[in-house]
Amino acid sequence: MTLTLSDITPIGLCIATQDLFDAKKFQLNFCDNLLLRARDKNLEPKITILKRELNSTVGEKKFIEGHKTAIINNVDKILSLVSSRYSQINYKIVQDIVYDGKIIINKVLEADNFNKITELESIFKSKITFPTYELFIQYLKKSKTQEV
Repeated sequence: MTLTLSDITPIGLCIATQDLFDAKKFQLNFCDNLLLRARDKNLEPKITILKRELNSTVGEKKFIEGHKTAIINNVDKILSLVSSRYSQINYKIVQDIVYDGKIIINKVLEADNFNKITELESIFKSKITFPTYELFIQYLKKSKTQEV
């Protein structure tokens, strides 16, 4: 069985979203991967200003709503993908993921700082990422046996 990008999208989206829940890491490591290390004369000053604002208590408020919308949008996509792809594999687990996803979305909506978002990372991992991964594995096993 050949895996396609479409097949791994739910898992990839879970991993990317889980990174967003680690808001402290997001704040501290903002653009440290290449952009600030490369010392680009055009980008570095602009990104440095953004990073300072992101990490200041006053500036954090400016960024929190955008960060929340990215998380909420990703969780919504995950719930949609899990529902459409894995309901026939294990409907109960899918229903639990959708239920827990809605609770997480509500908690993200209520978060008024990055620390409250960070507190949700372990919940997201245990209630969304791990069960989605388990469904993905079951999907692979089922696909493999159908191919034989």
